[in-house]
Amino acid sequence: MRCWCFIYVILLMELQVFSQEIVQGFLGENVILPCTYVEKLPDYTVFWRYKDEKTVYDINAGKPYLNKQDPQFINRTSFFPNEWQNGNFSLILTYLKASDSGVYSCALPAVDIIHSVELSVQVRPTSQTKADPKSNSSVSIGGNTVRLFLFLFIISSFLK
Repeated sequence: MRCWCFIYVILLMELQVFSQEIVQGFLGENVILPCTYVEKLPDYTVFWRYKDEKTVYDINAGKPYLNKQDPQFINRTSFFPNEWQNGNFSLILTYLKASDSGVYSCALPAVDIIHSVELSVQVRPTSQTKADPKSNSSVSIGGNTVRLFLFLFIISSFLK
């Protein structure tokens, strides 16, 4: 029984570190790309990257470092500096373009964590499109829900 619990904990840790969120944004609008860490960090050093190669924004020891910021992101990024003490390093990206779609990573080197966010930039649907009440709807299950079901399944199998 201890072995299964240990494996489950390891699995959860792996999912947390390598999980990728999906965020939808609309052309010309702003979006928040989430990046949070719940424990206190020794310093506020965060590196945001686009497709692992372009520098979106760097925070080095609590100060913005924009010397190597890719031209695609100049004057289009900001943060919530008052929230850094709470572990919120989410990035605000403004004036979205179609070329902004892709995978962004938020690296917290002090704790060796990389959080990935996939941004999908789309044209906002017009109000002329009306929903058909007879159409089927679908529900998407997020990562936390899947983890909860997995946890409950494992626990229930031990209780039998």
